[in-house]
Amino acid sequence: MKKLCMVVSLIVCLLGTLNCSSTPPGTLAIDDVNAREGELLGQNVVVVGTAEIKTNMSTFNMFKVYQGGDFIWVAFDPDAVTMPPQGLDVRVTGTLGKKKFTAIGEQLYIDAASVAME
Repeated sequence: MKKLCMVVSLIVCLLGTLNCSSTPPGTLAIDDVNAREGELLGQNVVVVGTAEIKTNMSTFNMFKVYQGGDFIWVAFDPDAVTMPPQGLDVRVTGTLGKKKFTAIGEQLYIDAASVAME
């Protein structure tokens, strides 16, 4: 019985380790996007992070996606993409752009083609 409990615990830990990567396959880390902006500008990117919709830009169909201490703005067309719920993990796919906004200055952002819950 003791060996069975140990094996089950080991399997659970192994499964948890495999499923809890900080950046899922097929995505870029937000700090990587920020660091490689010149190379990625105008390209399609995919990031995963936590949605922050309570911002001064939410009325302009924008929200932030956080990953650790890094974030990136996401702009979206409300007819094509729905604003995600506050604090949920999302996968954002879209084109990386850079633009000067009145309220927040020049910012790197993703023009979202899709926003999916993780």
